[in-house]
This record gives sequence, C-alpha cells and structure tokens, in this order.
Amino acid sequence: MENKIKNLEKVAERIKKAVLNKERIILYGDSDLDGISSVVILEETIKNLGGEISAVFFPDREVDGYGVNAKALDILKDKAPALFITLDLGIGNVKEVEIAKKLGFEVIIIDHHETLNGIPDTPLIIDPKQKDDNYSFKGLANVGVTFRLCEEILSDKISENLRNSLLELAALGTISDMVPQTDENQKIIEEGLRSLKNTFRPALRAFLDILGEGYVFQGALQKIISAL
Repeated sequence: MENKIKNLEKVAERIKKAVLNKERIILYGDSDLDGISSVVILEETIKNLGGEISAVFFPDREVDGYGVNAKALDILKDKAPALFITLDLGIGNVKEVEIAKKLGFEVIIIDHHETLNGIPDTPLIIDPKQKDDNYSFKGLANVGVTFRLCEEILSDKISENLRNSLLELAALGTISDMVPQTDENQKIIEEGLRSLKNTFRPALRAFLDILGEGYVFQGALQKIISAL
C-alpha cells in the first residue's frame, strides 16, 4: 500500500466536494515564498477542476504577527460560511481556529511545522509532523506537502504539462525554505528545475529571458528567489 501523508485523501475529497458544490473557498497563506507558492499551486489546482477562490489572504507578519489571527478573521468573516484553508501556518493556532469555526468557517490546515502544544480541533489537518503520521519523509517544505495534495486532488486528471507547471513552483518554494535538499525534496527540486528551464509562466520566463542564453542556471535561480 502506498505511503501517504495522514489525512491527505480525506482533505482531497473535501476540497473536490467543495468545488462540486460550488462552496466558497478561502486560501490563507504565509507571506514567505514557501507559503505563497503553496497558495498558488492549490489555487491553480482548484481552478483546473472548475472551482473558484472567494478570497486569498496573506497576513502581514509585522502588523498581524505570524499565523491565523483575529484581525484577519474579522476582515474575512463576511465570506462565511466557507472552506477556510491555511497553508504554511495554522498548526499552532488552536484558539484562532476555534474563532474561525464560530464564525462559520470549516477549517483545513496544511502545514509542515512541528506540533508543540496541541493542535487545532479540526479533523482536516495535513502535517507530516503531527502525531501518528507515519509518512516516511518528515522534511517536506509546505509547498511539497501542498504539491502532494494537489496530485491527490487531480489524480488521473493531471496532465504532464500541469504537473510540471506545479513542480516549478514547488521547487522554488522548497529551495527558499531552507529544508534539507535530500530524499523527496531533492526529487521535487530536480524535476521542478528541469521544467523551469522551459517555463510558460510569464514572470519566470521574463526573468530567464532578461538573463539571456549564457546565464548559469543556479545563479539565475537564486536571483529569481531573491526577487520573489
């Protein structure tokens, strides 16, 4: 039996149900490149299925602090009821998730950080580091976790071009997050960088075109990550 991250299939089915039923979906991600790339690939996956995103929110760490916060929930409360999906944060926001639930949100947490003092009360948590998760590799960046979820959501509907397009962002997010470049991360990076050289994404293509044909790819990659 294939080893999968705990709750991966359950969360994938819940998101597909939300798309089918035209439910509101909110994506709430950390504002670093790992969080942003996680949000983008999940948004593209949902739209590929014909779904829509009602709101995307990135908290300002300097103003709002890290993670889900009451100020952001107050801004988003008019979107309830909705599926409220956190990316690269949320696993430590026990109190804030309770507030979100009282506002009418159903919360899904997609994270990769350690679970320290308990986890939020929701059955829809994907985090390889949570208790009783037997997934073989614990070092994924959040975008790696999200990429595995997107593969599960799309299943046999994922084309090679779409998979490669998502992998480009998964590679950039993984490199930026300073996780060990070994095992599954190494595979994501290698596959994503191969695809990135022929990217159809306008912003990334523009970076590579400006650098010209003689650029050293690793150096170009660091410039892209720094700019993003």
